[in-house]
Amino acid sequence: MSSAEPVWTDRRVVADLMLRNPKTLPGDASVADVRAVLTNPRVQLVLLADGQRFRGAVTGLPGDADPAAPALDFAERSPITIGPTESADAAFAAAAASPHRRGIVLDDRGNLLGLLCLNETLTRFCGATVKRAEAGSQG
Repeated sequence: MSSAEPVWTDRRVVADLMLRNPKTLPGDASVADVRAVLTNPRVQLVLLADGQRFRGAVTGLPGDADPAAPALDFAERSPITIGPTESADAAFAAAAASPHRRGIVLDDRGNLLGLLCLNETLTRFCGATVKRAEAGSQG
């Protein structure tokens, strides 16, 4: 196994690794609303949801975007999503595929269940104790 392949120290699934109550804004949030949230350097993306119904994810806004415009107009076209029963390896792959190290956890009806987050070194899920093991380690 190459050192580039993730090896996880337990067999949890996405539902065990995700942040269960990610902050969201309503689906009709404005560019100004989202821009205010994105000023926090720890925020990589803003989730838009109406109740549990996922509407979109915004990772950035053009500087000239009208503050009153719907932020949904600037949502990612194909955000990285994953189901809650996928493996830790699948969770890693999903989050690592995103330039923001995030994966959106949705059920089969498109409801927002949580958010996967990898730290900057891709060695730990945010908020979870499971860590990537050294290559060749048994888990």
